[in-house]
Amino acid sequence: MLRRLTAPIVRAKRQVVNDLRSDPYLAYILLLATALCSFWIWHRVPNFATRDERWRIVDIMEAIGFSIQDPSVDSLRDGIIFWRSYGATFYLYGIVLLPLLCYLALTGGLEQLTDLSEAWTIGHWTYWQILPSWVWSVAIVSARLVNVTLAVGCVYLVYRIGTMLRDRATGRLAATTLALTWGLVVLAHEAGEDVPALFFLLLTFIYALAYVETGSSRRFLGGCLFGGIAIAFKLTAGVGVVLLAGAYLLRARRHGTTPMEALFRPTMLVSGAAIGIVTVYIGFPSAVSGGVDVLFDRVARGTTAKGSSHGWLRRPSWWWLLRGYLNGLGFPLFVGSLAAVVAAFDRLRHRQRSIESDGIVLSLLVVGATLLVFSQWAYIRTHHLLLTVPFLLVLLAVALQHTAVQRPRLARVATAVLLVTSAFYTGLGTVGYATQPRDQAAKWLTDHATENATVETYATDPQDAAVPYAMTTHRPNLPTNDEYEHMLAEWVLDMPERCPTYIQLNYQTSFMYLAPDNHSERASDHSNPQVRAYYHNLLAENTYPYEVVARFGREPRFLRTAEARPVYWELLRAGIYPRTNQYGDPQDFGVDQYTVILERTEASCVG
Repeated sequence: MLRRLTAPIVRAKRQVVNDLRSDPYLAYILLLATALCSFWIWHRVPNFATRDERWRIVDIMEAIGFSIQDPSVDSLRDGIIFWRSYGATFYLYGIVLLPLLCYLALTGGLEQLTDLSEAWTIGHWTYWQILPSWVWSVAIVSARLVNVTLAVGCVYLVYRIGTMLRDRATGRLAATTLALTWGLVVLAHEAGEDVPALFFLLLTFIYALAYVETGSSRRFLGGCLFGGIAIAFKLTAGVGVVLLAGAYLLRARRHGTTPMEALFRPTMLVSGAAIGIVTVYIGFPSAVSGGVDVLFDRVARGTTAKGSSHGWLRRPSWWWLLRGYLNGLGFPLFVGSLAAVVAAFDRLRHRQRSIESDGIVLSLLVVGATLLVFSQWAYIRTHHLLLTVPFLLVLLAVALQHTAVQRPRLARVATAVLLVTSAFYTGLGTVGYATQPRDQAAKWLTDHATENATVETYATDPQDAAVPYAMTTHRPNLPTNDEYEHMLAEWVLDMPERCPTYIQLNYQTSFMYLAPDNHSERASDHSNPQVRAYYHNLLAENTYPYEVVARFGREPRFLRTAEARPVYWELLRAGIYPRTNQYGDPQDFGVDQYTVILERTEASCVG
């Protein structure tokens, strides 16, 4: 029994070793992916890179905190379903954090986790500073390193797919382009669910393709298992269902069976569906703890939430899709991917049935089904599109290999241009981790502030600010209700009584008040005239005893001119400068990291 369970792992290890021995270039491709995905992996620690990263780590700590506060099964269940414990990331990062949690238990530090259950009442700042900074640093970096490992694994799996479809040269080209893709590199730099979901979706594709070629029921059922795991990590990986259905019909077509005849032999389909459903259910710890209704609620929330822009930008879905792909791939690779899709459709019209043509069909199915769903959303971010990127690159590698047979010089030039421009684009984005504005601002305060200095920030979330962990910080801790803007104005205007040594202004929570109302929905929400006047007076340096001593990052355009950039320039910039945007909400690169520090010039703030 044990041998049967470990057999797939043994086969996978044997395949990896064989590929590394047979292809001397593969090891260098994987080293390239490792270097890019792990460069400056400690950025922002002990702070979080994004809100998603924070919740993936805090979810586990909250559950432990609940069970320590009241040791019982019910308390553990309450901790698991508290807030929004996402699916399989809870298990993944729970395993990653297990050594750290064991150490805290042995040293008596685990009790500190009990306060995390009160995150919504004590405020994000308070619970961030409950735990020592080294605990956050170890937790965040450990989780990110797992993401790096899975990202490198994705590169290898794409190599395997390309090799299965055509040859090792195709696999090398597909893997190299993925290793040089900014969309993968940026998401490997934070703890999240996108890269793990992609890893298991690629495994699903490999098993589906193997089933089409061999007809092995084990391959099909294995694909259902991995597809269920992918969905447990990220609901949009449900495209794996379409992938497996396509593989089932392609296999039936090889035997001359019509789609209707294939569907009337449902034994394997029912078995595969059962495996997938059970895997998804078990993959959601909140469903296991709170019942299947929790899973249904999660699915409902995930589908309905995408119909709202969440107070950010109102743009058509095509704009979001273009922006996400341009930023994730870079302009040249995006154009190459579009050309590869066109070439794929053309090849399918003229080629006979083969494993290559079946792989092309399955790749197009994944991309097409995903984009069909996204076309109904009010916003699409780069990380949503990651699940389609490797399949576009596989199509690109296949297209270039075909071109190499017919027009070798053109293929060499096109390949060189794509690899060089992608390396420059992604390299520029990766090197930027060493000089992030928020990190620079935090370091500036660490280097210049005295021991008793205080800093005031108007960010309610430490992830949005750039404040050293141990520095005494004044920040609003207000309930987010209808009276929030009024209470915030009162708190802001009381600044002279607090009289901090430094004031830090951040893009989302400060400069957004200075943006015109038509800049975005968020700007129209941040239109309190009292708060706007306060920020104007601070920057003018003629009302309060403060002067600007440091600026970090790119200044927002609306501070210089009221004229908005043309839509085409917004899109073009996203494809030529990797750090233009990351998500599309208050956790971006670009102007979202713009930070200004003011220092008090007099002993007192009150004249």
